[in-house]
Amino acid sequence: MPVKIFGENYMEYVEFNKYQKLEDPKNKLVHAYQDEEGNVFYIEPGFYDGMKGFEEKRAERFAEILAAIDETVKKYHKVIFTADFENPWIEREGFIYREIHDITDPLRIFVEDKSRGSDYGD
Repeated sequence: MPVKIFGENYMEYVEFNKYQKLEDPKNKLVHAYQDEEGNVFYIEPGFYDGMKGFEEKRAERFAEILAAIDETVKKYHKVIFTADFENPWIEREGFIYREIHDITDPLRIFVEDKSRGSDYGD
Protein backbone atom coordinates (compact mmCIF):
# COMPACT_ATOMS: atom_id res chain seq x y z
CA MET A 1 0.00 0.00 0.00
CA PRO A 2 1.40 3.44 -0.86
CA VAL A 3 2.64 5.40 2.12
CA LYS A 4 5.62 7.59 1.30
CA ILE A 5 5.48 10.99 -0.40
CA PHE A 6 7.42 11.20 -3.67
CA GLY A 7 10.78 12.89 -4.00
CA GLU A 8 11.83 15.76 -6.23
CA ASN A 9 12.35 13.71 -9.42
CA TYR A 10 8.64 12.95 -9.65
CA MET A 11 6.97 14.30 -12.80
CA GLU A 12 4.03 16.28 -11.53
CA TYR A 13 0.49 15.86 -12.81
CA VAL A 14 -0.76 19.33 -11.85
CA GLU A 15 -4.42 18.36 -12.21
CA PHE A 16 -4.03 16.17 -9.13
CA ASN A 17 -2.15 18.61 -6.87
CA LYS A 18 -5.06 18.74 -4.45
CA TYR A 19 -4.40 15.11 -3.48
CA GLN A 20 -1.61 13.71 -1.38
CA LYS A 21 1.06 12.10 -3.56
CA LEU A 22 2.00 8.59 -2.54
CA GLU A 23 4.82 6.27 -3.49
CA ASP A 24 4.17 2.64 -4.26
CA PRO A 25 7.48 0.83 -3.77
CA LYS A 26 6.30 -1.87 -6.20
CA ASN A 27 5.92 0.59 -9.08
CA LYS A 28 7.50 4.02 -9.13
CA LEU A 29 6.40 4.82 -12.70
CA VAL A 30 2.69 5.13 -11.95
CA HIS A 31 1.42 8.10 -9.98
CA ALA A 32 -0.41 7.22 -6.78
CA TYR A 33 -2.62 9.57 -4.78
CA GLN A 34 -4.80 9.63 -1.70
CA ASP A 35 -7.76 11.95 -1.22
CA GLU A 36 -8.88 13.59 2.03
CA GLU A 37 -11.16 10.61 2.78
CA GLY A 38 -8.31 8.08 2.50
CA ASN A 39 -9.31 6.75 -0.94
CA VAL A 40 -6.31 5.64 -3.03
CA PHE A 41 -5.98 5.83 -6.79
CA TYR A 42 -3.35 5.45 -9.48
CA ILE A 43 -2.98 7.40 -12.73
CA GLU A 44 -1.10 5.41 -15.36
CA PRO A 45 0.77 7.43 -18.01
CA GLY A 46 -1.49 6.20 -20.83
CA PHE A 47 -4.60 7.35 -19.00
CA TYR A 48 -2.99 10.71 -18.35
CA ASP A 49 -2.10 11.09 -22.03
CA GLY A 50 -5.71 10.32 -22.98
CA MET A 51 -6.96 12.79 -20.41
CA LYS A 52 -4.65 15.50 -21.79
CA GLY A 53 -5.99 14.78 -25.28
CA PHE A 54 -9.48 15.55 -24.03
CA GLU A 55 -8.18 18.71 -22.40
CA GLU A 56 -6.70 19.79 -25.73
CA LYS A 57 -9.79 19.03 -27.81
CA ARG A 58 -12.58 19.64 -25.28
CA ALA A 59 -11.09 22.26 -22.96
CA GLU A 60 -14.52 23.74 -22.25
CA ARG A 61 -15.58 20.48 -20.56
CA PHE A 62 -12.30 19.42 -18.98
CA ALA A 63 -13.43 20.43 -15.47
CA GLU A 64 -16.31 17.95 -15.80
CA ILE A 65 -13.85 15.17 -16.59
CA LEU A 66 -11.76 15.97 -13.50
CA ALA A 67 -14.92 16.08 -11.37
CA ALA A 68 -15.99 12.67 -12.72
CA ILE A 69 -12.57 11.23 -11.88
CA ASP A 70 -12.97 12.56 -8.34
CA GLU A 71 -16.48 11.09 -8.08
CA THR A 72 -15.20 7.71 -9.31
CA VAL A 73 -12.54 7.68 -6.59
CA LYS A 74 -15.08 8.58 -3.90
CA LYS A 75 -17.51 5.92 -5.12
CA TYR A 76 -15.08 3.00 -5.49
CA HIS A 77 -12.32 3.99 -2.99
CA LYS A 78 -9.55 2.09 -4.81
CA VAL A 79 -9.17 2.89 -8.50
CA ILE A 80 -6.50 2.40 -11.14
CA PHE A 81 -6.99 4.77 -14.08
CA THR A 82 -5.40 2.96 -17.00
CA ALA A 83 -5.11 3.24 -20.77
CA ASP A 84 -6.12 -0.41 -21.23
CA PHE A 85 -7.83 -2.40 -18.50
CA GLU A 86 -6.85 -5.65 -20.23
CA ASN A 87 -3.16 -4.71 -20.08
CA PRO A 88 -2.65 -2.40 -17.11
CA TRP A 89 0.83 -1.38 -15.98
CA ILE A 90 -0.01 -2.40 -12.42
CA GLU A 91 -2.34 -4.82 -10.71
CA ARG A 92 -3.51 -4.33 -7.14
CA GLU A 93 -5.88 -6.49 -5.14
CA GLY A 94 -9.24 -4.84 -4.48
CA PHE A 95 -8.84 -2.06 -7.05
CA ILE A 96 -11.13 -1.41 -10.01
CA TYR A 97 -9.87 -0.25 -13.40
CA ARG A 98 -11.19 2.68 -15.40
CA GLU A 99 -10.16 3.93 -18.84
CA ILE A 100 -10.59 7.52 -20.01
CA HIS A 101 -13.69 6.59 -22.02
CA ASP A 102 -15.27 5.10 -18.88
CA ILE A 103 -15.14 8.66 -17.57
CA THR A 104 -15.95 10.67 -20.71
CA ASP A 105 -18.62 8.53 -22.38
CA PRO A 106 -21.23 8.89 -19.58
CA LEU A 107 -20.62 12.65 -19.74
CA ARG A 108 -21.22 12.50 -23.50
CA ILE A 109 -17.83 14.08 -24.15
CA PHE A 110 -16.42 12.59 -27.31
CA VAL A 111 -13.38 13.17 -29.49
CA GLU A 112 -13.43 11.94 -33.06
CA ASP A 113 -10.50 9.66 -33.81
CA LYS A 114 -9.46 10.56 -37.33
CA SER A 115 -6.41 8.32 -37.36
CA ARG A 116 -6.72 5.33 -39.63
CA GLY A 117 -4.56 3.03 -41.62
CA SER A 118 -2.96 4.10 -44.83
CA ASP A 119 -4.85 3.83 -48.11
CA TYR A 120 -1.60 2.81 -49.73
CA GLY A 121 -0.91 -0.87 -49.60
CA ASP A 122 0.11 -3.94 -51.46
